Amino acid sequence: MSGLHEDRVVWVTGAASGIGRYTAEEIVSEGGKVVATDLGSADFGWAEGNDAITVLHGDVTDPQHNTDAAACAVETYGHLDGAVLNAGVSGRDNLFDGPLDTFDHVMEVNVRGVVLGIRAAAAVMRPTSAITVTASTSGMRGDPGMWAYNTSKAAVINLVRSASMDLAAKGIRINAVCPGPTETGMTTGIKSAPEVYEDLRRRVPLQRWGLASELANAHSFLLSTKASFITGAHLPVDGGISANSGQFMPAAFSL
Repeated sequence: MSGLHEDRVVWVTGAASGIGRYTAEEIVSEGGKVVATDLGSADFGWAEGNDAITVLHGDVTDPQHNTDAAACAVETYGHLDGAVLNAGVSGRDNLFDGPLDTFDHVMEVNVRGVVLGIRAAAAVMRPTSAITVTASTSGMRGDPGMWAYNTSKAAVINLVRSASMDLAAKGIRINAVCPGPTETGMTTGIKSAPEVYEDLRRRVPLQRWGLASELANAHSFLLSTKASFITGAHLPVDGGISANSGQFMPAAFSL
C-alpha cells in the first residue's frame, strides 16, 4: 500500500460488482474510505465486515438518492474527497422502427444519473477533490446496433469536458475513464458467444480483454493528487483498440 488515498473519502456508484467493486477495493487498499452505492437488488456480500466501506442502496436516477449518498460520506467519515460515477447500463434497439424506451432508459441512467451525481458530490466537496466517470470507447466511435449506448457515452465524455469548466472554479477536477472490451458483469453475455468474444479480443492490439482491476487503477490515479493538473480529459483504457483506424486488423502476437 502506498497510501495514495490516505484519509480520503470516495463515493462509488455501481459499486456492487465489476469496475465499481474493484475501484472501491482499490481505494480502500490505498488507505481510503468508501461509500459504495448500487441498486437495492445488488449483492454487497464482499463488503461485509469492512469498516472502511459503507453501503447504501438506491437508484442513480433518483435525485434524493444522490443527495443521500453524498451526505452519508460527510456524516459517516467527515468529508467527501472523490466520486466515481460508474453506474451504467447497456442497451440495443432498432434505430429505424424500434421503440424509444430503451434509448430513454439508457440516457436516464448513463447521462442524467451522472449529472445528478456531479451535482450532489460538488455540493459537499472541498477544493482539491476529484470526480471520475466511467464512459466508454463506444462514446469515442460508433458501433453497429449500439446507437443508444454510443450516444449516451459520447454525451458523458462531453459532459465531463463541459463540467470541468464549471467545477474548476470550485477547485474540483473531473475526468472520464473509457474502457474497451472489459471482463465485467455487463459483458458476461458476450462470453457466452465465443465467436463474438474472440473477434473482439483479436481487435484489441494487446490481444486480450481488459480486467476490471485495470480500469479501477485508472480511476484511482485520476482521483489522486498524482493527477492534480488533469481535468476535462477522457482516458482510454482499452489495450489500444481506440488507436486503430478500424481499417485493418491488428497483427497477431509473434512472440
